[in-house]
Amino acid sequence: MGDVIRRSGSRIAALRRRSGWPSELTLAHYALISCIFTVTYLGLEWLTRVHELEALGITLWNPAKALSLGLLLIKGVAYAPVLFLATLLVDLFIYGAAKGLPSTVATSAVVALGYAGLAITLTRGLGFTMKRTDLRNVIGLLVTVPAGTFVIASFYCILLVLFGDLPVKQYWEAVPHLWVGDTVGIVIILPVAMAVFGSMRHLLDTKPWVLLIDAAAFLAGVLIALWLIFSVEEANDYHFFYLLFLPVSWIAMRAGFAGTAAGVCLIHLLLLAYISWGGYPASTFMSYQLLVLALAFNGLLLGAVVDERRRSDELLREQHVEVARMTRHATAGAMGVSLAHQISQPLTNVAMYLHVGRQLLAAKPEEPARISDSLEKATTQLRQAKEILERLRDFVSRGTLRPAPTDLGALTRKVVALAGDDARAHGVSVRLEAASVPPVTVDALQLEQILINVINNAIDAAAEANRAPGSVTIRVASMDKGVRIEVEDNGPGVSEAVAQHLFDPFVTTKQGGMGLGLSLSRELITAHGGTINWEHISSDGGARFTIELPSGPEDAHGT
Repeated sequence: MGDVIRRSGSRIAALRRRSGWPSELTLAHYALISCIFTVTYLGLEWLTRVHELEALGITLWNPAKALSLGLLLIKGVAYAPVLFLATLLVDLFIYGAAKGLPSTVATSAVVALGYAGLAITLTRGLGFTMKRTDLRNVIGLLVTVPAGTFVIASFYCILLVLFGDLPVKQYWEAVPHLWVGDTVGIVIILPVAMAVFGSMRHLLDTKPWVLLIDAAAFLAGVLIALWLIFSVEEANDYHFFYLLFLPVSWIAMRAGFAGTAAGVCLIHLLLLAYISWGGYPASTFMSYQLLVLALAFNGLLLGAVVDERRRSDELLREQHVEVARMTRHATAGAMGVSLAHQISQPLTNVAMYLHVGRQLLAAKPEEPARISDSLEKATTQLRQAKEILERLRDFVSRGTLRPAPTDLGALTRKVVALAGDDARAHGVSVRLEAASVPPVTVDALQLEQILINVINNAIDAAAEANRAPGSVTIRVASMDKGVRIEVEDNGPGVSEAVAQHLFDPFVTTKQGGMGLGLSLSRELITAHGGTINWEHISSDGGARFTIELPSGPEDAHGT
């Protein structure tokens, strides 16, 4: 029985932790957060009592609901009773108990339960978190919040009708009134909190003067648009409101989700100030709120897409580094035979010179100069072997050969994308002409490494061309029982002295180069049953490298 009680207690404790319910040791923390939230909630409700409907606490702007949903998302639904109490206090002390006590209690319960349910749907159903601003997270918020607030507003107004606080004929006036105020409050305020939690790194990494220029340009665009909206008579038809989409789209492209969230919030606050100061009616205010909602949806989605693209670019760069690291292993592995030859030659010479020195020492010890010369030659050969090994010391990594059907067009596009930044940095344009080709059975990683090496060589050559601009063209086309890849550059070409040994190990024209890339590329292409060759384009320079690969293993073996 004792074990059963202990197990039951453990399960209850685990359930309490998952739901965010405070343990005995955190009751003081719970109470502190509850007090801060309640005071802030009452203050926001008092400050934003804008265009209230029939003294029922239904307003067209309610940022307190963003505070409520944020608390439940961050701290858990254990704070739903705190929201119930705060809503009850607002009705009693801010809105003057315009509703009866039963109606006040019932509507407060709807708000607390409704927002707790909305928080559970977001966190447990959609995996939403305040610390992420990826596209999936943002879409989940922008879809779920309007739907959830509409359900809550519908039940809230039904209770008002049932308790006699709201005439039936005003039901469909009250529901959109409440829905707009709560939805706009959440969609405007909550993304700012998300940006603070999850996407401020990009802004912090941006140079301050760039941020200042971006902010100044955005603010200038917003102020010009607002001046046109409220100074031209036709603005009553909202003809100029769509000008605000321009600065919002611009700041989204420049600063991503964080900049958009801050920008949309600023625009809304400026609109609120001007509309409140100008004494516009509730119908006009609601129209502007709906337009702001559309503006926020557009800007936040665009900002999330921009952030997603930046993260993809960062991941692509990391993969590029990883591929380059793995290339060193594949290159060293394919060059095993060549390395054995290169190292065995100086070691053979060392053995020969030592043998000669030993014979001289035995036969003619009175001639130390000849003995010293033989030992010096042995030492020179050892240094050569040591140099070969040191040049390959950091060249080995991990990697395995795994042939599989591969889309050569997609693989080539990926490599061209990887090389894009390097090409632009060298002032070289890269063009891909990829026809539809059948899949080839190759190790995609190994072939990717080969293409990276050949294309990077072409970019380096094009960057050295005396004529500008440098250009590299990659062509992918079908051939009989296989595919062909051509990499062409308008560089200075290959000198005759280098051309005879271009695919030999350690032959290079690059300062600090190892001279292994083309040699090992040939080894890998040969292992796949293919060929790699090159040719001059013209007497003025330029080179074209051609890789031919069979479609499958059976073609490689000539069957």
